[in-house]
Amino acid sequence: MSVESLVRLDDSGKTIYFAIFNSAGQIFDFNAGVLAFVDLSTPPLTPGLAATERADAGGAGKSQYIASLDLATINNTAAIVDCTVLAFEQAGMSPAPGTDSVVSQPNGFQVQFGSEEIKNISVKAGISSDTTNGDFLEVQAWLEADGKVIALTTGVSGATCTCHIRQIDAGADGIEITAEQFGDANSQNIFVHAVSNPAIENDRQYRARFTITENGVSWTITKTFHVVP
Repeated sequence: MSVESLVRLDDSGKTIYFAIFNSAGQIFDFNAGVLAFVDLSTPPLTPGLAATERADAGGAGKSQYIASLDLATINNTAAIVDCTVLAFEQAGMSPAPGTDSVVSQPNGFQVQFGSEEIKNISVKAGISSDTTNGDFLEVQAWLEADGKVIALTTGVSGATCTCHIRQIDAGADGIEITAEQFGDANSQNIFVHAVSNPAIENDRQYRARFTITENGVSWTITKTFHVVP
């Protein structure tokens, strides 16, 4: 996670706030009960970050207006969110980005997992089987970046995983493990599922295709494995 300082140099004595917009033109609502991008047509409860004035910090008659932005508040998922920050001068008793004057040039940035550092994410997977009777199969899958396991969201809108397994020369999948069967990732952020009596054959090669989806973004890997006699 990263906390960024937003700074505006302007005449002293103003009321300045910073607003964050996404690529769809929505504005971020900083209200604790919302914390999401919303349409301007639905007035946000807290449409910006109030800046603290540091009087005369920019020379005579000038002030620095500073606010801190926790990027994880904007987006702490694997999806890459394109954002623009603008500074506004507040005219009334409360921020009104629809009518207040913009006093800065737009500054664009991207956020992923609470940071402006975009990660190279990939799926990692493991497969184990009972090679004596072929009556047990366990699969594991997780997301990794820079050698570290990525924390996944859970719950109704959380990350999901699916797996399709087929014998190498087969024309169709023999085993399908659904997102519902996997459920949420465990406390180590790994999806794990065991299949009883999967009817895999000894001395055969198989391939398993895993897909992990986080916040609408999907990553896939195909892993081959051999069931030894």
